[in-house]
Amino acid sequence: MKGTLIALLCAVFCANAATAADSLFYFEAQGIAGYSTHDDGGMIYHSSHKHDTMQKNGVGFDYLKKFSGEYGDFGTGALQMRLVWDDADDKPQVQVYNAWFRVKTAPGYVWAGHNRVPFGLTSYLDTHAELIQPLSMYGFGFDRDWGAGFSRDFANGDFAAAVTMGSGMGLKTEGNWALSSRVSFGVIQRDNYNIGVSFIGGKILDTMGYEVMDDVPKDTLLGGVDFACNYGRMEHKAEFDFGRKNDTTAAALYRIGRNFLDENRLKLEGQYVWTKREGVNAVNAGFGAAYKINSDLSTRVMYQWDREMKEKRIVLQLYYLTIL
Repeated sequence: MKGTLIALLCAVFCANAATAADSLFYFEAQGIAGYSTHDDGGMIYHSSHKHDTMQKNGVGFDYLKKFSGEYGDFGTGALQMRLVWDDADDKPQVQVYNAWFRVKTAPGYVWAGHNRVPFGLTSYLDTHAELIQPLSMYGFGFDRDWGAGFSRDFANGDFAAAVTMGSGMGLKTEGNWALSSRVSFGVIQRDNYNIGVSFIGGKILDTMGYEVMDDVPKDTLLGGVDFACNYGRMEHKAEFDFGRKNDTTAAALYRIGRNFLDENRLKLEGQYVWTKREGVNAVNAGFGAAYKINSDLSTRVMYQWDREMKEKRIVLQLYYLTIL
C-alpha cells in the first residue's frame, strides 16, 4: 500500500510539472488477459512468466525533463513507473523502469540511475509496451539495470559502456556487478539499419523481474552481435549471443514483421528464439499482431509456444498511451 501511495503521488507531481515546455509527461494504462496450457491450463493475466515484469494489468507514467542553464541544456532526467497487479503474489506491485539523470559533457553523455544496459537489441529498441520480447527476457542481458554509464553518438553509429549492479529491475547486493559495452554502425531512423557488437561480463544474478532466482552471482562473460533492418514495410531483427554463465551458453533470435494500412496501423510479427543453458536446448516461437485503433489506443494479440515447458499461450492486450 505504501508503494501504491508513492506511485500515485509521483504521478500527480509529474503531471503538474509537465506543463513546462522543457518536459513531457505520458500516461499509460493496459489490460492483459490470456490462456495458458501450463499447469493443467487456465486463465492468465500476464504476457510472460508470472514473475516477469512485462506485461501485467496496471497504469503508469513516463516523465522526461530537460534541465537548462545560462549556456543551454546541460542534463536530462527521466522517471518511468508502473503500478500493476502482480497475480503471482496477488498484490499490487510498483515497477520502476527509467529512473536516471544524464549529463551532457564534451566527450559524450554520462548517466546514473536505472537505465538501459548497452547489450544487444534491448539497448535501443523500445519494447516497453510489446508482447513479443527480445533476449533480455530470456536471461541474456537486462532490460534495465542500476548503475552508471557513458555514451557518445557518431555520424555513422554510437558507442556506450556501463558499470551496473547486474541485478536488473531490483537493486540487489549479493556481491554482484556487471560491465557492459556496445558499439554500433548505422542509424536505424536515418539509414534503416543498425549493426551492433556488444559484451557483458561480471558476477551477475539470475533474476526474473524483481524475483532473485539464485542469490549466488554467476561468473558471466557474453559477447553478442545484433542487427536491425527496415526495408519498405518489412522489419527484420536478429541477435546472437554466446559465452559463459557458469557454463557454456548461447542464444539466437530472429524476428520478422510486416506493416499494413495507412500510417502502419497494423503490424504482423513472428519471432523464433533458441537458447542453450546448462546443456539444455530450448525453443520458443511467437506470433503476434498489433493494431492502432487511434493515436492513443492500441490492441495486441500474441500466440506463443514453449517447447521445453510444453506450453501454448495466447494473450490479448489493450494499451492506452497519451501525452498530458
